[in-house]
Amino acid sequence: MSKSKSFFSILLGLAAGTAIGMLYAPDKGWKTRARIRRAAENGYEDLKEDLDNLGTKVDEKTAEARETIKEEARAKLEEQLARLEEALKQAEKAAEEAVDDTQAPAADEQ
Repeated sequence: MSKSKSFFSILLGLAAGTAIGMLYAPDKGWKTRARIRRAAENGYEDLKEDLDNLGTKVDEKTAEARETIKEEARAKLEEQLARLEEALKQAEKAAEEAVDDTQAPAADEQ
């Protein structure tokens, strides 16, 4: 089970246990209902705050992941560029050698 499901399951269990405990309490009905209402309001506020915090954390992790992906992509592109530059240098060198090879016999024939 994921952490978030476990967390919400625990909260739900606590809320249910609290509600059942209050219902069996020796207080009058209106006092018990008032306690349940306060507990529900507090639980709602806590849950709302936890969800806001979770949203913020998700946004932060998404931004971090996006930045990591950008950095990795940039590194791969720079590596490919270096390979292409090296291949271009080798191609230029091979072309120069080919031109030198074709011109050298012509000079010897004269």
